[in-house]
Amino acid sequence: MKLGYVRTSTGEASLAAQLQAIRAAGAVRIWEDHGISGSAVLKPAYMEMCEYARPGDEIIVWRLDRLSRSLITLICELQALGERQVEFRSLCEGIDTTAPEGRAFFRTVSAFTTFGQDVQRERAEAEMGMGAARLEE
Repeated sequence: MKLGYVRTSTGEASLAAQLQAIRAAGAVRIWEDHGISGSAVLKPAYMEMCEYARPGDEIIVWRLDRLSRSLITLICELQALGERQVEFRSLCEGIDTTAPEGRAFFRTVSAFTTFGQDVQRERAEAEMGMGAARLEE
């Protein structure tokens, strides 16, 4: 089943363009969050939709920023959907995990995100080691 998700933040007035595009993409049911920032971690309608989604379903958004403005949060959300065998499609960016190209793109983005996290962790560990060495002096 194709499920849609739309969101407006505080300053946005209308969901019309999002709703039209998602309906045209075949969404059978659509969840709406109103006045919720893209940086918000808790999006009530999105969470409800994720609970409703079953393996083989596809979640459709108009643009990636409707789901999240944080790349790391977005990757985590998409990984969680993938683990539940729920597909994902973003209409404006052309990301579609039901197609080989979309899965490859997502894996590439995930690899770079993981690399960035690893580098940050190594830096933090190195800085902690340097701090400990200074304390010993």
